[in-house]
Amino acid sequence: MRSNFRPNIRLATNILLVIGTFAIALKIAPIAIVYQEKILCIKYLKHQIDRDELIKGLNIVKQANPSSICDSILKS
Repeated sequence: MRSNFRPNIRLATNILLVIGTFAIALKIAPIAIVYQEKILCIKYLKHQIDRDELIKGLNIVKQANPSSICDSILKS
């Protein structure tokens, strides 16, 4: 009778690789959000997008001053 040791090790390795890949993706997601906000602010300051698009992209209220918000986002 054959041993199932090697296929079980291969299966366990594949499962761990999948879990590790998802763990890395979940760690990177918040960093991507910060860079998307920075890109939006840079586009706004270069007059590539208008105020309404910036407000929609950053999910801020219309009364807020986008220039000061962008300054604080770009400094961080």
